Amino acid sequence: MAKRRVTVVGTGIASVSPDVVRLDLRVGHDAADVAAALMGASRGISAVGTAVRDAGVADADIRTLDASVGQRYDQTGSPAGFTAQQRLRVTVRRLEAVGDLLETAAAVAGNALLVDQVRLDVADRTTGQREARDAAFAEARAKAAQYAALSGSGLGEVLEVAESGAAPYPAGTGMAFAAREMSAGMPIEGGDLEMTSTVTVTWELRPLHG
Repeated sequence: MAKRRVTVVGTGIASVSPDVVRLDLRVGHDAADVAAALMGASRGISAVGTAVRDAGVADADIRTLDASVGQRYDQTGSPAGFTAQQRLRVTVRRLEAVGDLLETAAAVAGNALLVDQVRLDVADRTTGQREARDAAFAEARAKAAQYAALSGSGLGEVLEVAESGAAPYPAGTGMAFAAREMSAGMPIEGGDLEMTSTVTVTWELRPLHG
């Protein structure tokens, strides 16, 4: 005989204080041919990398995201050359340094430097994830206990657990503008971030004995 069971979903949220900022920086370069476009973008992003290193960012906090090159067209739709782009992700560990860092990078790349994303983050998500999962399981258990009581049963052993969805917090703000337009005029306020965990749990339902 199949076991009677109850399956519920619990969601838990934990508040964490951000301690880093992830910057996605992009440099583009237009040229008449592919090789020149790629070389220009490479030189530009290399200069940005050197500038942020000189500003105190560690090598481990600078990572190449991607590179691309594509055909460029004029207003009549005729081929007009090529545009190459390269992107870096820079992790800034002092929130108050973001504006100065962007100003430094823009000084070497000019308006070719674009900011695709600025995202608050935490360097170590372990504690927040654990708290969110604890809260998610507790909510699932409370729901299951209520359903068990409504059906005149008690909760038995856990039969299945599945983390059906987890998100560290909302995605960062998408941007695409020249770094010169923000630089030191962009304050970063930490606030709080929410880490979310969703779990699906199945319990055995056992009869209540008088």
